[in-house]
Amino acid sequence: MEALLEFQDYLLAYRLRSLVGGRLSPAGRPLSLSEYAQKRLERQKLAKELLAQADYRDHMKRVDKLTEELNFGFWHNPGETMRLLSAVIEQGGCEALESRKQFLQNLLSERELNRLSGEEKELLSAYYLGLIQASAAYLDAEVFTRLRSELDPLRDKLPLFIEALGSDKVA
Repeated sequence: MEALLEFQDYLLAYRLRSLVGGRLSPAGRPLSLSEYAQKRLERQKLAKELLAQADYRDHMKRVDKLTEELNFGFWHNPGETMRLLSAVIEQGGCEALESRKQFLQNLLSERELNRLSGEEKELLSAYYLGLIQASAAYLDAEVFTRLRSELDPLRDKLPLFIEALGSDKVA
């Protein structure tokens, strides 16, 4: 389940970065689940190899490229979400970040929205927007820690809804 949530995280980050655009625009098209899994395994292998090599620069460049392409850790890395917020401010805002409803309407397809109950939509938007809000408070360690501790239990309750997973695989 965690691997599917990770893929869902990737797609939402990809969609948000595409929506914000500019320097945050993803380099290519969104990856399929199998492409994501393959690149994720490649990244993991390279990271392990990196630790074993004296000259790690080439491997590190590839790990960094894969990290960027996979949006790996995007939602849970305050540095990445702060970079997003900086780009949003530079561009005068982003509709998807203005409300929970806008977040869902801008980042989910109609089919994905139809798969979710009202409660699941609320949970989903609260979780992902909450991660961004927590990052905005990153410089205040106490506030950041409190906000993240409120969000962490929500992850286990998140529904799987991404179209790419297929309706037969949606929990």
